[in-house]
Formats: sequence, structure tokens, C-alpha cells
Amino acid sequence: MRLGRRLRGMDFEGARVTALKFSDEADPVAADRPIILAVAPWIAQELLPGLTAPDEFRAIVNGHFRIAPPANIEPMVGLVGGTAEWIFTFPDRISVTVSGADRLLDTDRQVLAEQLWADVAKVHALPPDLPPWQVLKERRATFAATPDQARKRPDARTAWSNLILAGDWTDTGLPATIEGALRSGFRAADLALAQAAV
Repeated sequence: MRLGRRLRGMDFEGARVTALKFSDEADPVAADRPIILAVAPWIAQELLPGLTAPDEFRAIVNGHFRIAPPANIEPMVGLVGGTAEWIFTFPDRISVTVSGADRLLDTDRQVLAEQLWADVAKVHALPPDLPPWQVLKERRATFAATPDQARKRPDARTAWSNLILAGDWTDTGLPATIEGALRSGFRAADLALAQAAV
């Protein structure tokens, strides 16, 4: 395994991938070596000609607050009616997640931190003063959970015999979730092992 190398392209011969082209050099792919491509769908579409994949996305916003939570509060709380949707506690911080957060993308980060902390403080009866914080906005965190986008999810198997796709955006039977990503990884590994055994 080599890190810090961006995949720029692939060479194809018939139904096989024969080389992986990185920014520094091309690596040939042995005839008996399966490849698992685990990248975002828009990257996969750049690399694979004709690949159909989800192309509409939804945002997720996360807020992290550097404060040791009191020992008696719940490790995970779901909220209805606030800006925050989920509150998670860790030994050194409290974190907040908001899914489908496109409506928050243009909100100033300071304002957003204050709104999220107000929810946390209310739920857990904590002081309203904003602790040190970090807000992260991921514009393309998940593909849109619509029937049209679901139809665009590809199978792990591809048109190339030695190339397998992995990612929560593939056809896992689950939405774009951690569980879907895990299911995808297990399926890709099973297919790779089956190919290696032939």
C-alpha cells in the first residue's frame, strides 16, 4: 500500500483494467489481481467511461465543541425541532450532526456554532456560553435519497472483469449510511476474493 498518490486514470484492454495511472507513474495490474475502486461517485465517473452513478447530493453539517461533558449525560441524543439533529458525547468534546443540511450551507459558521450550541445547552442543561468550536460543512456528503438517484446506483461488479466498485453510493440496498459503506466493502472484498481464487 502506498499513500499520497492520486489516481488520475486507468488503461483498459478489452474487459480488463491493465494499468493504474497515478500523478507520478503508471502501475501495471497483474492479470490475477482484482482492483477495488473506493472513491466518490463523481471521481469514479471521471475514471470509468460510461459509468452511471448518483449525481445529486445533500449536505451534512457537523459541529464540534471542546468541552468535557458531564458524566451523567446520554452518549447520543436525537432532537426534533432544533437546528441540531443528533448530539454525541465523547470524553473531550460534544459533537452535533445535521443531515440533509443544504439549508445551512450559507449560514455564517459563527452563527451556526451558536445555534447548534444553544440546542446542546438546552438538551443537556449546560451553560449557554459557547465553548471553543469547529463547524464543518460537507456539501456532497451523501447522494440525494430520491427514486431517480437510487436508479443510478451501480452494482459492485463493473464492465471490467477485474474492477470492483465500493462505496455507500453503490447499490447496497441501504441509503448513504455507514452501514451501507460497510456492506459495500464486504461485498467488494467477497468479489475480490472470489476472483483471486479462480
